[in-house]
Amino acid sequence: TGKEWIDGGTLVERVNFAVGKVRDPRAPGVTALTNRLAAEAMPISPESLVERCLELAGPIPAGGDTRAGLLEFAKSGGDLHFDDADARTESASRVARMLSLVVAAPEYQFC
Repeated sequence: TGKEWIDGGTLVERVNFAVGKVRDPRAPGVTALTNRLAAEAMPISPESLVERCLELAGPIPAGGDTRAGLLEFAKSGGDLHFDDADARTESASRVARMLSLVVAAPEYQFC
């Protein structure tokens, strides 16, 4: 029980496992999460993307450094749009990358 059993090797395995479950935007679970985001008011701002992905993954109470890193990534792509097929594909890919970052965060791994 607790964090004592996690060493560098097991932590890497945990991160790789979690990222493996969310990195493919076409995976059924990731598609369902993307569809939930697409059903919300458009466009989705970078700040909202971070908050919603943290909620969808847990919810995860991300700390300042983690939240800042996630927001920096989210801002690099601007708002999410699901207006047409190309925008939907790009947004789904960004959601999968954001979820990958969330599940790799210490707050997720140690919750």
